[in-house]
Amino acid sequence: MRTRGKVVIALLAALALAGAVHADPEPLASSPPAAIGGDDAGDERATTTYDGAMVRKRAAIAVHPAAGADRARIRRELVAAAARSSIGPLDEATFAVFSEEMLTYLVPEMTFVLPEGVPVTKGEAFMRDRQPSGVAFYLVQPVLVHDLTFAVVPAAGVAPPSVRDREDAEGILADVLNHYVTTVQPAGVTVRYFGAILSDPAIASVRDAMGRAAGVPAERVQVSANEPGPGIDLSGGGPDLTAESPHRH
Repeated sequence: MRTRGKVVIALLAALALAGAVHADPEPLASSPPAAIGGDDAGDERATTTYDGAMVRKRAAIAVHPAAGADRARIRRELVAAAARSSIGPLDEATFAVFSEEMLTYLVPEMTFVLPEGVPVTKGEAFMRDRQPSGVAFYLVQPVLVHDLTFAVVPAAGVAPPSVRDREDAEGILADVLNHYVTTVQPAGVTVRYFGAILSDPAIASVRDAMGRAAGVPAERVQVSANEPGPGIDLSGGGPDLTAESPHRH
């Protein structure tokens, strides 16, 4: 988390400097929301050029609760168990992180992504030993996720809190990202996204929306990785995740 914070702060500092040099005197006139497009709607992994450090390989747990089970209790128990064990903190995501093959027979109602470096076998052992009573079925599978941050420094006269409010009111970010975390900084606004791979048109839609809200061109909305390291290169199609065969329980 300390590294991620440094990345975001450095990005905003760079953007603030750019804004000081190229700040627009007035917000740009609003334009129609951009269409999302791309291949994000299907079960197949979306096509993206935003790879490398922005794309990470993680193990994810697909959970199907028993009929009438308390999902909030399942969530609390799994999060607490992971924190007590050597697993570490869990990230929640949508079912879209899983493979097309898995989604043909199971669309999980709850999805938890394990920290980077935790193998599928360790996730399997964790669920075997700590499975909450309300879980009827689970599966642990390797997945690829986007872990990135959008950042923008608004035009002169546009306050960062108003950028957040405009983004929320328009709703494009909610439509495209589903779940995200907005942080208002003194210099601007950051939006952290963690989840299924986003297509280039989807990322362009987010940049367009944030640019409109901030009164700057979409090109001024920067996209950066949240974690250091090489990540996953998708130019050749990405790794074969089927090598780590999942088991059903």
